[in-house]
Amino acid sequence: MAYNKRERLKANIDAIKTVFMLEKEGRKPSIEEQALLKQYAGFGGLKCVLNPASSLTDTVHWAKSELELFPLVAELHRVLKKNTANENEYKRYMNSIKNSVLTAFYTPPGIVNALSETLRSSGIIPKLVLDPSAGTGEFAHAFHQAAGHRNELVCFEKDILTGKMLSALTPGQKVNIEGFETIENRYNNYFDVVSSNIPFGDMKVFDAVFMKQDQLHRDSTRAIHNYFFIKGVESLREGGILAFITSQGVMNSPNNTPVRKWLMENTNLVSAIRLPNNLFTDYAGTEVGSDLIVLQKNTGKDPKLSFWENLFVGTSQSELTGIYNNDYFYNFSRIVQTKASIGTDPYGKPAQVFIHEGGIEGMAVYMRKMLESDFKSYLDLDLYNGHTVIQKQSETKSTAQLDRKEHSQGFGDTFSDDLNPLWQTDDLDPFWQAVEDHWFPDEKEFWNKKVETVAKVQPGKNTLNAEFQNPPFDMDDSGIEKVLITEEKPPSVTQEPLITLYDLFGFTEEERSQIKPVRGGKKKVTPSKGNPIQLSIFSSNGQTSGNNNRTTAYPVSDARKDKQQERLRQEQRQKEEKLSFETRPFTGELKEYHKVGSLVEDQGQIGYLKERYRDGSTFQPLNLPSTQRSKTNSYIEVRDFYHELYNHEAKHLTVHESLRSKLNQSYDSFVRRFGNLNDKKNLDIIKMDAGGNEILSLERTIDGKLQKADIFHGPVAFNPNELKAAGTSDEALIASLNKYGEVRLDYMESLMTDKDREGLISDLHGRIYFNPIIQNYEVQDRFIAGNIVEKAERIERYLQDHPDDLPAQESLKAIQEATPEPIRFEQLDFNFGERWINMSVYEDYISKLFEADVTIDYYASRDDFTVKTNKSNLIINEKFAIQGESKLYTGMHLLKHALLNTTPNITKTITVTDPETGEPKEVKVPDGQAIQMANTKIDEIRNGFSDWLDQQSSEFKNNLADIYNRKFNCFVRPQYDGSHQSFPGLDLKALGIPDLYQSQKDCVWMIKQNGGGIGDHEVGAGKTLIMCCAAYEMKRLGQVNKPMIVGLKANVHEIAATFKTAYPNAKILYPGKEDFTPKKRAKIFNDIKNNSWDAVILTHDQFGKIPQSPEMQQQIFQAELESVEENLEILRNQGKDISKMMLRGLEIRKQNLEVRLSKLADQIKNRTDDVVDFKMMGIDHLFVDESHQFKNLMFTTRHDRVAGMGNPEGSQRALNMLFALRTIQERSGKDLGATFLSGTTISNSLTELYLLFKYLRPKALEKQGINSFDAWAAVFAKKSTDYEFSVTNQIVQKERFRYFIKVPELAAFYSEITDFRTAKDIGIDRPEKNEILYNIPPTPQQEVFIGKLMKFAETGDATILGRAKLTEKEEKAKMLIATDYARKMSLDMRMINMAYGDHIDNKASHCAAKIAEYYNKYDFQKGTQFVFSDLGTYKPGEWSPYSEIKRKLVEDHGIPAHEIRFIQEAKTDNARKALIAGMNEGRIRVLFGSTSMLGTGVNAQRRAVAIHHLDTPWRPSDLNQRDGRAIRKGNEIAKLYADNKVDVLIYAVEKSLDSYKFNLLQNKQLFINQLKTNNMATRTIDEGSMDEGSGMNFSEYVAILSGNTDLLEKAKLEKKIMALEGERQAFNRSKSSAIYKYEDATRSIDSNNEMISRMTKDLLALNGKVQTDKDGNKLNPILLDNLDSKDPKVIGEKLNQLANNARTNGEYFKIGELYGFRILVKTEESLKEGSLFKDNRFFIEGEGNIKYSYNNGHIAVDPLLASKNFINALEKIPNLIEKYQVDNQRLEKDIPVLKEVIDSVFRKEPELRDLKSELDSLSRQINLSLENRNKPDEQMLQNTTDSMNNRILPQHNSGLIDSVSDVRSGQPMSLKEIIDANRDRIIIASVSNPDKNIDSGDIKQKVSRGIKI
Repeated sequence: MAYNKRERLKANIDAIKTVFMLEKEGRKPSIEEQALLKQYAGFGGLKCVLNPASSLTDTVHWAKSELELFPLVAELHRVLKKNTANENEYKRYMNSIKNSVLTAFYTPPGIVNALSETLRSSGIIPKLVLDPSAGTGEFAHAFHQAAGHRNELVCFEKDILTGKMLSALTPGQKVNIEGFETIENRYNNYFDVVSSNIPFGDMKVFDAVFMKQDQLHRDSTRAIHNYFFIKGVESLREGGILAFITSQGVMNSPNNTPVRKWLMENTNLVSAIRLPNNLFTDYAGTEVGSDLIVLQKNTGKDPKLSFWENLFVGTSQSELTGIYNNDYFYNFSRIVQTKASIGTDPYGKPAQVFIHEGGIEGMAVYMRKMLESDFKSYLDLDLYNGHTVIQKQSETKSTAQLDRKEHSQGFGDTFSDDLNPLWQTDDLDPFWQAVEDHWFPDEKEFWNKKVETVAKVQPGKNTLNAEFQNPPFDMDDSGIEKVLITEEKPPSVTQEPLITLYDLFGFTEEERSQIKPVRGGKKKVTPSKGNPIQLSIFSSNGQTSGNNNRTTAYPVSDARKDKQQERLRQEQRQKEEKLSFETRPFTGELKEYHKVGSLVEDQGQIGYLKERYRDGSTFQPLNLPSTQRSKTNSYIEVRDFYHELYNHEAKHLTVHESLRSKLNQSYDSFVRRFGNLNDKKNLDIIKMDAGGNEILSLERTIDGKLQKADIFHGPVAFNPNELKAAGTSDEALIASLNKYGEVRLDYMESLMTDKDREGLISDLHGRIYFNPIIQNYEVQDRFIAGNIVEKAERIERYLQDHPDDLPAQESLKAIQEATPEPIRFEQLDFNFGERWINMSVYEDYISKLFEADVTIDYYASRDDFTVKTNKSNLIINEKFAIQGESKLYTGMHLLKHALLNTTPNITKTITVTDPETGEPKEVKVPDGQAIQMANTKIDEIRNGFSDWLDQQSSEFKNNLADIYNRKFNCFVRPQYDGSHQSFPGLDLKALGIPDLYQSQKDCVWMIKQNGGGIGDHEVGAGKTLIMCCAAYEMKRLGQVNKPMIVGLKANVHEIAATFKTAYPNAKILYPGKEDFTPKKRAKIFNDIKNNSWDAVILTHDQFGKIPQSPEMQQQIFQAELESVEENLEILRNQGKDISKMMLRGLEIRKQNLEVRLSKLADQIKNRTDDVVDFKMMGIDHLFVDESHQFKNLMFTTRHDRVAGMGNPEGSQRALNMLFALRTIQERSGKDLGATFLSGTTISNSLTELYLLFKYLRPKALEKQGINSFDAWAAVFAKKSTDYEFSVTNQIVQKERFRYFIKVPELAAFYSEITDFRTAKDIGIDRPEKNEILYNIPPTPQQEVFIGKLMKFAETGDATILGRAKLTEKEEKAKMLIATDYARKMSLDMRMINMAYGDHIDNKASHCAAKIAEYYNKYDFQKGTQFVFSDLGTYKPGEWSPYSEIKRKLVEDHGIPAHEIRFIQEAKTDNARKALIAGMNEGRIRVLFGSTSMLGTGVNAQRRAVAIHHLDTPWRPSDLNQRDGRAIRKGNEIAKLYADNKVDVLIYAVEKSLDSYKFNLLQNKQLFINQLKTNNMATRTIDEGSMDEGSGMNFSEYVAILSGNTDLLEKAKLEKKIMALEGERQAFNRSKSSAIYKYEDATRSIDSNNEMISRMTKDLLALNGKVQTDKDGNKLNPILLDNLDSKDPKVIGEKLNQLANNARTNGEYFKIGELYGFRILVKTEESLKEGSLFKDNRFFIEGEGNIKYSYNNGHIAVDPLLASKNFINALEKIPNLIEKYQVDNQRLEKDIPVLKEVIDSVFRKEPELRDLKSELDSLSRQINLSLENRNKPDEQMLQNTTDSMNNRILPQHNSGLIDSVSDVRSGQPMSLKEIIDANRDRIIIASVSNPDKNIDSGDIKQKVSRGIKI
């Protein structure tokens, strides 16, 4: 059978269709379908499936020879997409297929049958068989057929599709669709036979157990075949058989010797057969070598190996071919073959190739003969049979057992059908027994026929152990009575102790008592020790009357009945004696909700599952009293029906009323007989069940009463409700969108009673548009949204063929009107390395730059580039190269860094003193100068790209701009108008508002239309009500089923109260802190899962405690692992072009991912059913309040040296949020799935946008070709690099993403899913902010310390500051330390050292004075103030800036201490609420706190009149959060008494960083607001260069501290000059190198030309004299001096004599001639092995005076060869001439490049010259200003005041926005610039004496004196 790819592919597709159909229909395959499934043979050898096949255009990627397979591959994709739930599942299947292309080679059935039948004929008929790599089950089927009886088969198959085939083909067997490494430990030493065709290929396996064992086990995990052998042997019982088909590498490779040795030490070698290479040709179309190895486990064998076993261990290498071969195959007798040759293996290495020409049938016959011979000789049947596992189950069962089984089955059937457990009447109390007798007489008569109750009481025990038993005979209806019979057991009889539930859970004797102590002195009546007492089941509590006589409720009237009952008692005793309470295998049906500790019934006994495996379990019976047994039975039924119902509805999303009815009936029965599940008397049984907590959540408390959970009344796993009728066309439209996700006019028409189709379209005109692409209408918010450029073009093409389609024309017009204006090429700013640009563009540019063909490839999965060139030149190796200490970084290295926007880490070696030993040692440090030069050349490459683009044709530019517009400038945000919404159920009166804000309505409408988004509203804009209304509306409309709101701990109570007020009838779950303890948490999670909530409200911390779906985590990590594996494969294919470090890095990453995946797999495998994860809860939408709290999301980047990036590792909180969102997004198949609400979505940097998009828009990013942060930054960010001198005078590189480009497109991408509103937009009635920059001169101590700080920043000498020297780690953060000291110095010198004292002019004194001023000013109104500082914290009894200001307020200003409080005092929620209430009531007048503690969740604005910022925070969002404490709705005092303004004072010490930081924040906030409003004034912005992670740069720091901003300019100029001079030095070094190479090259050319001339002269002389024979061969007429013979042999002998004996003392000595050329000999001294010896060398010289030699001047020993030495030397002349000519051509090509470098001038020389001139001018200006430095500050201030008082403060800041330049720096140059930049917002306060700020009685006159600008 020849291999046919088309037939194989078609058979595979048919099999895949079949298995999907079987899975969907939930049935077993028919015989015909089995035949189809068996045709599946994987995709080994079908590489065509790796090609794209989504459209006909993909055929360009296909080879012509495979084009005929394109339709089939396209069909394969369609089949998979049709049968998968989402894109991720489809990708998993495709990855499975791709992985099988190189590894899936299925074994021909004939070979497997030969093996299994030979084993059977040899006496091996296994009962327990394992196939660890089962494929489609060929081995499993063969052993099943060979056994002739049902055996237990366990199969593992990692490939998803193959596993499905296997499951369908082997119903009833244990099929595990996972790797062999997941097999459970209980299967060690278990199987009779382990047989398989194990995986081919060098792959690693992660096995946690193996990693903890010896080195051999650990090493075996590095090669999958070694692992399978060891794991397979360990799975065998002693004597068991292992038969593996494996690659030849197992036996051939010397690296596997330790594994082979271990195998021979622990098994007997039964057989090893080498199979032919064409074994798999018919099934996989490939040739690969393989071996069949058969071993028998024998761990107790003789350690001395046999002859054959020793051969098996060893390998030998052929000297001729270099091929390694196992010694066992020293000849061909062990090989199935008819032809042998030398070829190559699949990896291209030399290998022996064996072919068998008899086909599969011939191979099988050949192999069978060898196996029969081997089994006869080496198979140990005694060893095999001596260790066969004997099944403990008896073949025959006793009559009692059979009766028990039959009757128990009957009861089970009756119970299942009738669902009426009243037959279990043994434990009914008298009331219910009477009810039963009265209301169910028929049932009583029926059960009287069947049931007799028998009880046994052990001696001395006052307990009854009654149990129903089933009599084996019929009894007369009228005569049989229900009796309780007790019997005293003879003391001589011993009984084994029985296990009870009490024993299991460790109850004490006191706890075991079922009867509570009777109070009041009553005594229990105990039965007499005499005759047994007959009790009626109606006797109360089992007590008897006072006498000892035997009493019955129903007297026995017939002696025949007594005999029958006696016989019944005897049989019952026999049955109970036979009952086993030993642990045994569980024979019942194992459900997915069963786990260790689950209560179950098995063969009539109650017990629990002691161990739980994937496919089996062990059962521990319990000896229970009748009451407990009956209650447990009833509980198990409730539990089982609940799980069956929930799992069915969750899986199929369909209602199952039959199961719900059974759940209700079983629950009602339990409650009627035993009370509620949560009754205390039932908790002992229910909590003993492992899943009991979940069952208890089936009841919930409402108004103090237990009621059924919602699952009893309807589905909770999905929403079954949908709209049946609509009142308006709008409602019909919403209903259609909710039900179908699109406009369906037929459905909408069915909801309307008074509207037809045309009427609907007319009503919805402007709301819906006809989309001809899908031939349906779409809502406006969907049609005019997204990439409308592409949409418009597609409609235009449609209208060309359908010009009369009026609705389509109207739609096109609407979409064209909304299309963004295209951005011209001249407006675009391109980064070199943007991933969306075609690589051919980069190749064209760099090929021209390097003057060489360069290939650039981009790999999106790992976001990496590879660069290659077919040749190198001086441009690459010289012009664009940097020489490191030990490596040359060529232009190709720098090109890759240019593409990635990174810089090479070039190092050098320096000698330092070891701080521990004091000894010198060498260390590697960054070579700053080399790095700087490398960065300069990288910048030249990057910047040159823009210049090159400008030089291209207009057509090229327009095409590039068009591509950009299509990808990025194509998004439109719909104008959401939510005014039409009526919000049914919303109680506006209860909320106390007339209506929602329009902004709230619009935001809710956006959320409903998009299915989520971002609510970016300022503080106080009503985000809480947005969440409540949106959640309720989405639930009402069926868009979501179970929304969850996640908020700050301080806010969730308010959110819950608002929700309940807004929607009084809403069903809300809001667990308090005390409800969320670890013990109660499981119940909360089950409540979420089992009920249909309108909203679940949790805190951020509570949300973080929800276990995330391990399947989702596994999916995310698996996708990353697949990406890593793909990258590894790519890198390995690159061979030597890839660095080992990069390869190793990926391998480590792969191992880490495998460990995480293994842990997740264990977690999934061992998951207990009572652990409810996020996915199981059914949450389908998240509302995340204050979403910026989750911004610390992990991301991957190469820019690890860039400041201000945040932590790429992220936080677990953020990762949990990502997992939750991916769970929701996977379910919906769309982006979003959540609504983020925050007024500070971007808190500090635009880089945070990427993380927002990663959360909410992963699919949209993927369409833009962005799948990592680096890819995003390559499009939208520019990196700035500064160079400074470090402490050790080394150049230090500082990088930052400072500039952002293409910002309008970035803003459009953000705004498309965002509703951004400021308080002003909304019209919120809140105070205005009156910012005051309060300028404070430095104190004398601060002046001195500022000088020290500048010196420290310059030198790094920390002792100047009075502290220890900087450590090595601190040296890297010198400027951060300096910045931190400057901040502390500005606040209070005592923060640096308590030795510094107080000062009247420090910040604390001024702040205290201003606080007192406002305190007195608003004393009557009880005005309050907030004081913020993030430096220092309040601690009772310790000094801090907080406590110091309070001391001044109390002691200096007389403010009562109790009116001044610190937020840190509030240790509990109640204490925090009390502080807030005190502020609002005016009892507390001043509240201190930090941004984190006081900046959020504090609604104390009622009386706030001022905010004081002692320091400026790092982020704009922090400043906004602080100000929002007072500037928010509800500030009554500011509105009534302060002109509706709040003063915000920023305290700034001169010559400190306060003003700088403030201005930086103002600029950042300006840019962020412009971006959010999508109204950018520029396309590029500059964020500034200071952050909390690295501080600021040295020059700016020193200049600001000096107080002279001219010094800042000077420092900047000096830094630029320093950098340019460094570049010039590097340029000159490069130029010097070029000069040297140029001179060397010209010398070489001249020298070569001379050699060519001389050789040409010799060649001409030779050609003129040479003699040839008739064939044209040169004659050799050699003449030796003093030798007359011309015989070549004689001449050769003479030459050998001279070679041995001549001594010329280093001179050339003539010994003969040839064609006029002189023959010379020279004696040279040589050193060999330490000895000096004489070496004679021979030459021939012509007129050119060049000495030619052959064989390096040595004479051959053979005389004839020796005589030809000189003619051979002369024949080399043409080749030598050519060599010199080629060398010259190469040098001449390099000459122009070197000449260009030599003639070039430093391009930045004019810039450097101008900078130096500017520096000289500035230095003169500074010197001049220093002469006037002694002028009084008061005079200067007065002059400033006089010049400014007459200027008017503008009312609006529109001028500021208009004046923004294209690139706006965030750095203030002077105090005046700060004023100018914020002219309309800031008042500069004068420094006044606190004593003068005394109340003047008039509120308006109490405002501090200030300078209004």
